[in-house]
Amino acid sequence: MNKILSKLALLILCIPGIAATSRADDGTVLHAHYLANAGVMVARGETKLLFDPFFRNDYGVYALVPADIEAAIMAGEPPYDGIDAMFVSHYHDDHFDPALVLAYLEKWPEIEFYAPQQAIDIMLQEVDLPDMSILNRIHGLELAAGGDAAEIYAEELVIEAAQIAHAGWPSRNTDIDNVTFRVTIDDVATIVHLGDADKSREHYEPQREYWQERKPRLAFAPVWLLLTEPGRNILDEFVNAEHVIGVHVYTRVPQDPADRPADFDGLDLFTRPGEVRELR
Repeated sequence: MNKILSKLALLILCIPGIAATSRADDGTVLHAHYLANAGVMVARGETKLLFDPFFRNDYGVYALVPADIEAAIMAGEPPYDGIDAMFVSHYHDDHFDPALVLAYLEKWPEIEFYAPQQAIDIMLQEVDLPDMSILNRIHGLELAAGGDAAEIYAEELVIEAAQIAHAGWPSRNTDIDNVTFRVTIDDVATIVHLGDADKSREHYEPQREYWQERKPRLAFAPVWLLLTEPGRNILDEFVNAEHVIGVHVYTRVPQDPADRPADFDGLDLFTRPGEVRELR
Protein backbone atom coordinates (compact mmCIF):
# COMPACT_ATOMS: atom_id res chain seq x y z
CA MET A 1 0.00 0.00 0.00
CA ASN A 2 2.88 2.37 0.75
CA LYS A 3 3.94 2.28 -2.87
CA ILE A 4 0.50 3.39 -3.96
CA LEU A 5 0.33 6.47 -1.79
CA SER A 6 2.71 9.41 -2.05
CA LYS A 7 3.50 11.62 0.89
CA LEU A 8 1.15 14.55 1.05
CA ALA A 9 4.14 16.86 0.99
CA LEU A 10 4.66 15.96 -2.65
CA LEU A 11 1.11 16.82 -3.58
CA ILE A 12 -0.60 20.17 -3.75
CA LEU A 13 -4.37 20.20 -4.06
CA CYS A 14 -5.30 23.26 -6.06
CA ILE A 15 -8.50 25.21 -6.30
CA PRO A 16 -10.41 23.75 -9.27
CA GLY A 17 -9.19 25.25 -12.51
CA ILE A 18 -6.36 27.21 -10.85
CA ALA A 19 -2.76 25.95 -10.70
CA ALA A 20 -0.67 26.65 -7.63
CA THR A 21 1.69 29.58 -8.10
CA SER A 22 3.56 29.56 -4.80
CA ARG A 23 6.70 28.32 -6.55
CA ALA A 24 7.87 28.88 -10.10
CA ASP A 25 7.02 26.16 -12.60
CA ASP A 26 10.22 25.34 -14.45
CA GLY A 27 8.42 23.03 -16.88
CA THR A 28 9.08 19.85 -14.93
CA VAL A 29 5.91 20.01 -12.82
CA LEU A 30 3.09 17.62 -13.70
CA HIS A 31 -0.39 19.09 -13.56
CA ALA A 32 -3.29 16.64 -13.54
CA HIS A 33 -6.68 18.16 -14.30
CA TYR A 34 -9.79 16.15 -13.56
CA LEU A 35 -12.51 16.25 -16.21
CA ALA A 36 -14.92 13.55 -14.94
CA ASN A 37 -15.14 9.78 -14.50
CA ALA A 38 -11.84 8.52 -16.03
CA GLY A 39 -11.32 11.72 -18.01
CA VAL A 40 -8.16 13.69 -17.22
CA MET A 41 -5.76 16.15 -18.78
CA VAL A 42 -2.06 15.98 -17.94
CA ALA A 43 0.30 18.87 -18.62
CA ARG A 44 4.07 19.13 -18.33
CA GLY A 45 5.47 22.39 -19.59
CA GLU A 46 3.96 22.96 -23.02
CA THR A 47 3.00 19.31 -23.53
CA LYS A 48 -0.64 18.45 -22.83
CA LEU A 49 -2.44 15.13 -23.08
CA LEU A 50 -6.11 14.20 -22.86
CA PHE A 51 -7.36 10.80 -21.66
CA ASP A 52 -11.00 9.70 -22.10
CA PRO A 53 -12.17 13.32 -22.29
CA PHE A 54 -15.42 13.20 -24.30
CA PHE A 55 -18.45 11.16 -23.23
CA ARG A 56 -22.11 11.82 -22.51
CA ASN A 57 -23.33 8.80 -20.54
CA ASP A 58 -22.96 8.61 -16.77
CA TYR A 59 -25.10 5.48 -16.32
CA GLY A 60 -26.64 7.34 -13.41
CA VAL A 61 -23.66 6.74 -11.12
CA TYR A 62 -20.59 8.51 -12.56
CA ALA A 63 -19.60 12.14 -13.01
CA LEU A 64 -20.14 13.84 -16.36
CA VAL A 65 -17.82 16.50 -17.73
CA PRO A 66 -19.52 19.80 -16.85
CA ALA A 67 -20.77 21.73 -19.87
CA ASP A 68 -18.40 24.65 -19.24
CA ILE A 69 -15.34 22.39 -19.08
CA GLU A 70 -16.38 20.45 -22.19
CA ALA A 71 -16.93 23.74 -24.04
CA ALA A 72 -13.54 25.05 -22.88
CA ILE A 73 -11.78 21.90 -24.12
CA MET A 74 -13.56 22.08 -27.46
CA ALA A 75 -12.70 25.78 -27.81
CA GLY A 76 -9.08 25.29 -26.73
CA GLU A 77 -9.38 27.76 -23.88
CA PRO A 78 -6.73 27.71 -21.13
CA PRO A 79 -5.79 25.45 -19.50
CA TYR A 80 -7.05 23.18 -22.31
CA ASP A 81 -5.15 24.94 -25.08
CA GLY A 82 -2.25 23.43 -27.00
CA ILE A 83 -3.28 19.78 -26.65
CA ASP A 84 -0.77 17.44 -28.31
CA ALA A 85 -2.51 14.06 -28.17
CA MET A 86 -5.77 12.47 -27.11
CA PHE A 87 -6.20 8.90 -25.87
CA VAL A 88 -9.29 6.75 -25.43
CA SER A 89 -9.00 3.53 -23.45
CA HIS A 90 -12.02 1.66 -24.83
CA TYR A 91 -15.40 1.90 -26.45
CA HIS A 92 -17.91 2.45 -23.66
CA ASP A 93 -20.32 5.36 -23.49
CA ASP A 94 -18.92 6.62 -20.18
CA HIS A 95 -15.48 7.01 -21.81
CA PHE A 96 -16.02 7.77 -25.47
CA ASP A 97 -18.47 9.78 -27.59
CA PRO A 98 -17.48 9.32 -31.26
CA ALA A 99 -19.24 12.43 -32.56
CA LEU A 100 -17.58 14.69 -29.99
CA VAL A 101 -14.16 13.15 -30.60
CA LEU A 102 -14.45 13.65 -34.36
CA ALA A 103 -15.69 17.22 -33.92
CA TYR A 104 -12.70 17.95 -31.71
CA LEU A 105 -10.25 16.43 -34.19
CA GLU A 106 -11.79 18.43 -37.01
CA LYS A 107 -11.46 21.67 -35.05
CA TRP A 108 -7.86 21.02 -33.99
CA PRO A 109 -5.86 19.52 -36.89
CA GLU A 110 -2.60 19.29 -34.92
CA ILE A 111 -3.93 16.74 -32.40
CA GLU A 112 -3.13 13.04 -32.75
CA PHE A 113 -5.65 10.46 -31.55
CA TYR A 114 -4.87 6.99 -30.15
CA ALA A 115 -7.44 4.33 -29.29
CA PRO A 116 -8.13 0.60 -29.67
CA GLN A 117 -8.87 -0.30 -33.27
CA GLN A 118 -12.15 -1.76 -32.04
CA ALA A 119 -13.26 1.66 -30.79
CA ILE A 120 -12.20 3.37 -34.01
CA ASP A 121 -14.01 0.82 -36.18
CA ILE A 122 -17.24 1.36 -34.27
CA MET A 123 -16.76 5.12 -34.38
CA LEU A 124 -16.37 5.12 -38.16
CA GLN A 125 -19.49 2.99 -38.50
CA GLU A 126 -21.57 5.34 -36.36
CA VAL A 127 -20.34 8.76 -37.49
CA ASP A 128 -19.42 10.07 -40.92
CA LEU A 129 -15.97 11.61 -41.14
CA PRO A 130 -16.26 15.39 -41.45
CA ASP A 131 -12.87 15.47 -43.18
CA MET A 132 -11.06 12.44 -44.62
CA SER A 133 -7.67 13.90 -43.66
CA ILE A 134 -8.57 13.18 -40.04
CA LEU A 135 -7.76 9.54 -40.76
CA ASN A 136 -4.08 10.49 -40.91
CA ARG A 137 -4.24 11.45 -37.23
CA ILE A 138 -6.25 8.47 -36.00
CA HIS A 139 -4.05 5.65 -34.72
CA GLY A 140 -5.84 2.38 -34.07
CA LEU A 141 -4.12 -0.14 -31.82
CA GLU A 142 -4.71 -3.85 -32.35
CA LEU A 143 -3.31 -5.60 -29.31
CA ALA A 144 -3.71 -9.08 -27.89
CA ALA A 145 -4.34 -9.78 -24.23
CA GLY A 146 -1.01 -10.85 -22.75
CA GLY A 147 0.74 -10.04 -26.01
CA ASP A 148 3.43 -7.55 -26.91
CA ALA A 149 2.84 -3.91 -26.09
CA ALA A 150 2.83 -1.26 -28.79
CA GLU A 151 5.46 1.46 -28.84
CA ILE A 152 5.09 4.68 -30.82
CA TYR A 153 7.53 7.60 -30.96
CA ALA A 154 5.87 10.96 -31.57
CA GLU A 155 8.18 13.97 -31.17
CA GLU A 156 8.42 14.60 -27.41
CA LEU A 157 6.29 11.55 -26.55
CA VAL A 158 6.96 7.85 -26.20
CA ILE A 159 3.56 6.19 -26.32
CA GLU A 160 3.25 2.62 -25.09
CA ALA A 161 0.06 0.61 -24.93
CA ALA A 162 -0.89 -2.79 -23.58
CA GLN A 163 -4.23 -4.53 -23.59
CA ILE A 164 -5.63 -5.50 -20.19
CA ALA A 165 -9.04 -7.12 -19.81
CA HIS A 166 -11.90 -4.85 -18.84
CA ALA A 167 -13.13 -5.04 -15.25
CA GLY A 168 -15.70 -7.75 -14.74
CA TRP A 169 -13.70 -10.40 -16.60
CA PRO A 170 -14.47 -13.25 -17.15
CA SER A 171 -18.22 -12.89 -16.59
CA ARG A 172 -18.80 -9.63 -18.46
CA ASN A 173 -17.19 -7.13 -20.85
CA THR A 174 -15.05 -9.87 -22.36
CA ASP A 175 -15.71 -8.48 -25.84
CA ILE A 176 -14.30 -5.03 -25.01
CA ASP A 177 -10.70 -4.14 -25.90
CA ASN A 178 -9.39 -2.09 -22.98
CA VAL A 179 -6.06 -0.45 -23.73
CA THR A 180 -3.81 0.88 -20.97
CA PHE A 181 -1.61 3.76 -22.06
CA ARG A 182 1.83 4.58 -20.70
CA VAL A 183 3.08 7.88 -22.06
CA THR A 184 6.51 9.35 -21.39
CA ILE A 185 7.07 13.07 -21.94
CA ASP A 186 10.54 14.29 -22.94
CA ASP A 187 12.06 10.97 -21.80
CA VAL A 188 11.50 12.12 -18.22
CA ALA A 189 7.92 12.00 -16.91
CA THR A 190 5.84 8.85 -17.42
CA ILE A 191 2.06 8.78 -16.98
CA VAL A 192 -0.13 5.67 -16.95
CA HIS A 193 -3.86 5.58 -17.65
CA LEU A 194 -5.37 2.18 -16.98
CA GLY A 195 -8.82 2.68 -18.45
CA ASP A 196 -11.17 0.13 -16.89
CA ALA A 197 -8.49 -2.46 -16.17
CA ASP A 198 -9.43 -5.64 -14.34
CA LYS A 199 -7.76 -6.58 -11.06
CA SER A 200 -6.89 -10.20 -11.92
CA ARG A 201 -3.18 -10.84 -11.77
CA GLU A 202 -3.17 -13.20 -14.74
CA HIS A 203 -3.68 -10.26 -17.12
CA TYR A 204 -0.47 -8.56 -16.01
CA GLU A 205 1.88 -11.46 -15.39
CA PRO A 206 2.57 -12.23 -19.09
CA GLN A 207 3.63 -8.58 -19.49
CA ARG A 208 5.74 -8.36 -16.35
CA GLU A 209 8.83 -7.25 -18.26
CA TYR A 210 6.87 -4.49 -19.97
CA TRP A 211 5.46 -3.13 -16.73
CA GLN A 212 8.88 -3.10 -15.07
CA GLU A 213 10.63 -1.22 -17.89
CA ARG A 214 9.59 2.19 -16.57
CA LYS A 215 8.64 3.70 -13.23
CA PRO A 216 5.81 6.19 -13.77
CA ARG A 217 5.56 9.41 -11.85
CA LEU A 218 1.78 9.26 -11.99
CA ALA A 219 -0.89 6.66 -12.67
CA PHE A 220 -4.64 7.02 -13.02
CA ALA A 221 -6.32 3.87 -11.77
CA PRO A 222 -9.99 2.92 -11.59
CA VAL A 223 -10.97 3.08 -7.96
CA TRP A 224 -11.65 -0.67 -7.69
CA LEU A 225 -7.92 -1.30 -8.01
CA LEU A 226 -7.30 0.88 -4.96
CA LEU A 227 -10.09 -0.62 -2.87
CA THR A 228 -9.21 -4.31 -3.23
CA GLU A 229 -6.14 -6.22 -2.12
CA PRO A 230 -5.63 -7.85 -5.55
CA GLY A 231 -5.91 -4.43 -7.16
CA ARG A 232 -3.44 -2.83 -4.77
CA ASN A 233 -1.03 -5.68 -5.40
CA ILE A 234 -1.27 -5.00 -9.15
CA LEU A 235 -0.54 -1.31 -8.61
CA ASP A 236 2.39 -2.06 -6.31
CA GLU A 237 4.03 -4.88 -8.21
CA PHE A 238 3.33 -4.05 -11.84
CA VAL A 239 2.35 -0.40 -12.32
CA ASN A 240 4.71 0.78 -9.54
CA ALA A 241 3.95 4.50 -9.90
CA GLU A 242 5.29 7.14 -7.55
CA HIS A 243 1.76 8.46 -7.11
CA VAL A 244 -1.66 7.03 -7.95
CA ILE A 245 -4.88 8.98 -8.34
CA GLY A 246 -8.11 7.03 -8.28
CA VAL A 247 -10.64 7.80 -11.00
CA HIS A 248 -13.92 6.27 -12.18
CA VAL A 249 -15.35 6.97 -8.72
CA TYR A 250 -19.09 6.66 -8.06
CA THR A 251 -20.72 10.04 -7.42
CA ARG A 252 -22.15 8.66 -4.19
CA VAL A 253 -18.62 8.67 -2.71
CA PRO A 254 -18.35 11.84 -0.58
CA GLN A 255 -16.10 14.50 -2.02
CA ASP A 256 -14.76 15.38 1.42
CA PRO A 257 -12.24 12.68 2.43
CA ALA A 258 -13.31 13.06 6.07
CA ASP A 259 -16.79 11.83 5.16
CA ARG A 260 -15.69 8.69 3.31
CA PRO A 261 -15.79 5.14 4.68
CA ALA A 262 -12.66 3.80 6.36
CA ASP A 263 -11.58 1.77 3.32
CA PHE A 264 -11.01 5.06 1.46
CA ASP A 265 -8.58 6.36 4.10
CA GLY A 266 -5.34 7.66 2.61
CA LEU A 267 -6.48 7.34 -1.00
CA ASP A 268 -6.07 10.21 -3.41
CA LEU A 269 -9.24 10.35 -5.51
CA PHE A 270 -10.50 12.64 -8.22
CA THR A 271 -14.15 13.32 -7.38
CA ARG A 272 -14.80 16.95 -8.35
CA PRO A 273 -14.56 17.88 -12.06
CA GLY A 274 -12.17 20.78 -12.38
CA GLU A 275 -9.91 19.88 -9.48
CA VAL A 276 -6.16 19.85 -10.08
CA ARG A 277 -3.15 18.05 -8.65
CA GLU A 278 0.36 19.42 -8.95
CA LEU A 279 3.27 16.97 -8.64
CA ARG A 280 6.80 18.27 -8.37
